[in-house]
Amino acid sequence: MYLSRDDRAMSVFYKWGAGRHPGHPTIVDAYDDYLVTEDGDEIVDAAAGAAVVNLGHSLDGIGDVMAAQADRVGYVSTSHFTTPSVESVGETLAAMTPGSLNNAFFVNSGSEAVESAIKLAREYHLARGEPTRETVIGRWQSYHGATLGALAASGNTGRRTAYKPYLQDWPKIGPAYPYRWDHEGTPEEQAVAAAGELERLIRQEGPETVAAFVAEPVGGSSIPAARPHPAYYREVSRICAEHDVLFIADEVMVGFGRTGDAFACEGAGVTPDLLALGKGLSAGYAPISATMVSDHVVETLEEASRSFYHGHTYSGNPISTAVAEHVLDRYTDDLFAAVRRRGDRLERSLEPLAESPIVGEIRRAGLQLGVEFVADRETKAPFDPDAGVARRIYDDALENGVYVYPGGNSVDGQAGDHLMLSPPLTVGDDAIAAIGDAVVAAVNRVAAAEGRETV
Repeated sequence: MYLSRDDRAMSVFYKWGAGRHPGHPTIVDAYDDYLVTEDGDEIVDAAAGAAVVNLGHSLDGIGDVMAAQADRVGYVSTSHFTTPSVESVGETLAAMTPGSLNNAFFVNSGSEAVESAIKLAREYHLARGEPTRETVIGRWQSYHGATLGALAASGNTGRRTAYKPYLQDWPKIGPAYPYRWDHEGTPEEQAVAAAGELERLIRQEGPETVAAFVAEPVGGSSIPAARPHPAYYREVSRICAEHDVLFIADEVMVGFGRTGDAFACEGAGVTPDLLALGKGLSAGYAPISATMVSDHVVETLEEASRSFYHGHTYSGNPISTAVAEHVLDRYTDDLFAAVRRRGDRLERSLEPLAESPIVGEIRRAGLQLGVEFVADRETKAPFDPDAGVARRIYDDALENGVYVYPGGNSVDGQAGDHLMLSPPLTVGDDAIAAIGDAVVAAVNRVAAAEGRETV
């Protein structure tokens, strides 16, 4: 039976406070950089869904891959069996990722990938005979996932507050947020000084109690495209190694070419002990994520004869891994070079905002851009959260055919408005121009509504 739009909305409970009446456009088709609504309107996807659809909405051959795998075997339990596509994707990831990250643990979502890394860190220290190492240090204004372990390691206040009674009380250092650092000196000196906060916290907690440090090498949705000088992560890696603390890099959002490198940690010149991957692993065509594990972690578990009692029913699903195998073949050096060019082009399309009275900073890492809004450019004071600046700019851009990714809480857990732009890595020139036009116009209109002179 056909249900009306209102009846369909009553049957689904949506996130973000929308409940059963989201008011979202219904998407019935999609191709390349565009979403098509049931009314036939086309929307430029300037967020690649949620920085997921890396290769666009109509990847050649993807349907054939799914159908062929489903015809052969659609599911096995990886607790007892394996399949060719699982083995193949594992080998491909081992070859792609840096250093000795040669072991893929497959899960279904980015949250699960981070959760798995946290549990592996605990198992690693138990295998080494150090049961007191149970603390995972994170950073404020970070986001690592919705599951309780990943959320406990996160510092995104808005997402944490309601569930705080259920979360581990793990400590946090400040975010890697050069725009708002008060450290003095060159960018390199500031980066080293900021990383020093981790050293102090480890010593304060007691190194014998700390299992891991988790961070996004490039800021994701909480502080999009925030990227310190590479000296920051080099110092972080040194500190972690000195204190036998595992470094978990969360590249669920920025891995697979988003920053113009295959992985953001490569751009920083470091190799973590554990690397959480997702989103781009299947480019949105199937649910699959992975935790890449260094050889020394696996070898330590094996030497202690410890099993990893953790997993999920659909982990390593044959259809999802077949999709991932098809997708990974598309990530090439040529694509990554094109990402850097397209990111530069997108940034140039936003140049009219350089003098906007409400734009504090425009940041870019490859084809991920963050536009931060401020009430005062000189003091960098954020807008009152009740003004809803980012949401209003989002609404205006969507009204004019461009979907962007709005965010907030980045400054102090309450205030701080921004947009993230993360279109498909294959985005075309026409879409880039449309994104720039819509975002510039939206920012100007909201600035005018706030009584500010527009650019």
